[in-house]
Amino acid sequence: MGLFDLFRKKPPEQIQPTAQPQKEEPIAKYSDYNGYLIEVLKDRLVEMGHQVERHPQYLTLILDSGLEISTSIIDVPDAHPFLIQLNILTRHPLYLEQGIYECLAGIGETMDKRITSALDNYLNIVFPPIMEGFTDTHDPEADMLVITNAREILWHPKLGDLMVQGQWEEMPDGKYLFETLREKIQPVLIDKKFNSLKIYISKRADGTIIGECVFNNQQWNDGLDEMTKHAETWVVKGDFMALKQVIMFRRCDVYDGL
Repeated sequence: MGLFDLFRKKPPEQIQPTAQPQKEEPIAKYSDYNGYLIEVLKDRLVEMGHQVERHPQYLTLILDSGLEISTSIIDVPDAHPFLIQLNILTRHPLYLEQGIYECLAGIGETMDKRITSALDNYLNIVFPPIMEGFTDTHDPEADMLVITNAREILWHPKLGDLMVQGQWEEMPDGKYLFETLREKIQPVLIDKKFNSLKIYISKRADGTIIGECVFNNQQWNDGLDEMTKHAETWVVKGDFMALKQVIMFRRCDVYDGL
């Protein structure tokens, strides 16, 4: 079953959002909560000031900006009972036709807390740089003039907040991951309105390094190799250290249609 097929299954409506978390009843599978999930996400987006409509058939929300957010809880056999896996696809029919795919974890003793945890990850890490990508603001120090597809293009990187975990002697700068990959990302940029980059890198106390670099929904091994080299120099205090960030690259409007 494809990702879009999954999102286009009409959600069950047995469970409705309530003002207060309720005692959970046994259910056959976590995906039975998809109707509840989409309503909670809608309420959160409305609280943030967005106008939101729910698609009449699919597990999709449509924002006034034209952005579409599809989400679903995935049933994972033998998963920890306090853990859920949430798949989210954020797309725009014109500018982000293929969308940006994210798989997020939610942790909590109740389903309400698990959903809240997963949506916090999405709304705090993934969603802001995507929305920022649709604005014409930019940081001149981060801008890159690059030869892309045989023509010179000015790119405006839109950096999401750097999420930091673990104990650090000195907190890394918000541009740390971007600057680490700044040179390597330039030759792989594609001549379209938006490119996306998701970075996660962690190091455990035993020296084990786990990471992921995803460029336009595809694994980017060169980027991961570069981040791994940097993580090898980290001195771990405690159990582990980790960094995560989402970056959007917006093609300058001047270069549209040229």
